[in-house]
Amino acid sequence: MTMKILLFQRPTRGFSIFVTLVFIFVLWSISRLRHHGALLPTNFDKWGGIGEWKGQGGGGGARGGSNPPPGGGTPADQTTLKGAQRPYRPKLDPGQCPQDLEFLRRPELGLTDNILYSRRCIKPIFKADFDRNTITNIAGPLVTNTTALDLTSCSHDEPIPCEPLALEVPMPYPKDAQYPHLLFGVASKYERMREAIPAFAHWLAGTGARLVGTIADAVPPDHQDDSTRNSFNLTSLEEEYRAAGIIATFRPPKIFKRLNLKDGKPDPRPVPVEHHHFLVIKELLSVIDSSQPPHWLAILDDDTFFPSLSPLSHTLSQHDHTRPAWLGALSDDFMAVQAWGFMAFGGAGSFLSLPLARQLAPHLEECITTASVQTGDGILRDCVYSHTRTRLTLVEGLNQHDIKGDPSGFFESGVWPVLSLHHWKSWYHAPVAKMARVAKEVCGDCFLMRVRFGTGSSKDHKRRKEEESLLSLGYSITQYPGLANGLDDIDLSMVEGTWKEAERKEKFAFSYGPVRRRLQVGKEKKSWRLVDVDVGEEDSSSAQSKPPSQSTTTKKESGGAKEGRAWPSQRKGKKRFRQIYVHKAAGPAVGESMDEVIELVWEV
Repeated sequence: MTMKILLFQRPTRGFSIFVTLVFIFVLWSISRLRHHGALLPTNFDKWGGIGEWKGQGGGGGARGGSNPPPGGGTPADQTTLKGAQRPYRPKLDPGQCPQDLEFLRRPELGLTDNILYSRRCIKPIFKADFDRNTITNIAGPLVTNTTALDLTSCSHDEPIPCEPLALEVPMPYPKDAQYPHLLFGVASKYERMREAIPAFAHWLAGTGARLVGTIADAVPPDHQDDSTRNSFNLTSLEEEYRAAGIIATFRPPKIFKRLNLKDGKPDPRPVPVEHHHFLVIKELLSVIDSSQPPHWLAILDDDTFFPSLSPLSHTLSQHDHTRPAWLGALSDDFMAVQAWGFMAFGGAGSFLSLPLARQLAPHLEECITTASVQTGDGILRDCVYSHTRTRLTLVEGLNQHDIKGDPSGFFESGVWPVLSLHHWKSWYHAPVAKMARVAKEVCGDCFLMRVRFGTGSSKDHKRRKEEESLLSLGYSITQYPGLANGLDDIDLSMVEGTWKEAERKEKFAFSYGPVRRRLQVGKEKKSWRLVDVDVGEEDSSSAQSKPPSQSTTTKKESGGAKEGRAWPSQRKGKKRFRQIYVHKAAGPAVGESMDEVIELVWEV
């Protein structure tokens, strides 16, 4: 009875005050976290924690993956915030904020209102004999100055240094090179092809190569009725691609009913995209100009990505296109190879010489009805083996990328060559077009090259660890604060097993060899990931409005005193390429309330 009386007894005044204070404290804490951006939903999953990009979109059109959200969704290489997710930034008068800072203030970057900002101005030194498989060592640190910036006001008065760094890199790719000898084919759905325009534009725009697509959910003209007549405007889709600089032809499916039988009877199910994926060979052959026939016909998924056509074309040129030939890559997951067989996995890109494609042409429909599997890749394999004496030739650098989760181990491994990427907006998420832009704008084969900083900047062990970092160009900048000897504790010749099941030797040792253990992000490893790039001309408006005597800073390093510049102030018209790498703050609870930004400014 006494217990019941106590439970229903009216709370004391002191207890009520205590509960009120706790409630007020919780509201204040939430407010502070929102102010610093820690509770804002972003497309980065615990940025600097797990280290994966988040985005929308599905996998390959021919095998695996998921469909985009209803209504189309957003291209998956958009790693920035959208709509109501973006932090509020007050508008400022034109010219009130330097152009370089205005770029950082954009709400879609999702940065906290206050950031820790560093940058280096890189002058590329081009070398024709650059060894892409080695790590470049730089004695000094990458970050030499750090400045706290308030992005809500642009009230920072002091000049922000951009200390120069001369860096040896590979030669640029040929400018305005044309590749009419390459013809690409894809089968997918209408909305997915619209979403894919930015990624296709990166490697196809202005190249002279052509894209032919079968739009699987478009209704052929002879099957249209009033409800479907205007559902998909393929001419409009071609115009969208043309506006992006891409020569593209899109057609509805040639078949509307399944060709294969089920239990000896016509199969009533809809024709799968995989069948159209295989039959795109017929569409490719139908657009060929006899006066300038292509050397190679490529069959792709809608999320196959080529960093550049230059190294791809060079690699293909090492094979004889005048004879029947079939080039491609296996899955990097050996268990997938065991399950699906020895074939060119289409997400990596499957390449047929024109003679081989013409050999297959009379048998395409028959091959669908007799194939041992019903995936586009498997039908192609069975067709080639059943009707020709051609066998698959494996090409190094084509990547099926059957890896899920965090792909950083691959991208930070210094891998080369990298001819293609796949599954970048479904099995994992990475802004591949932004990542590979450095190859297009600056230094060709430099994409994903590794540069190690702080190798000899200090004899002090603690300071050296603080100054050490590893740049995987176009992907990340990493430090290793939780390792006793920093980078010396890592075997950089091995791939870090960051993705799901990477430690299973029966799956991935086939492709990557023995992988090293995954480091604890946030404890052993700290990462700044690439989130955005920008190409533009130097503009005098980007210089701080300070007298010339105040536009530089002097900082002593191990190599002596060096002069660091403020906002770059070269002559107008000089092109520069900017890369923004971000470490997202984990929140005040762990002592990180501000995002950390490292910008690399390439002077080209």
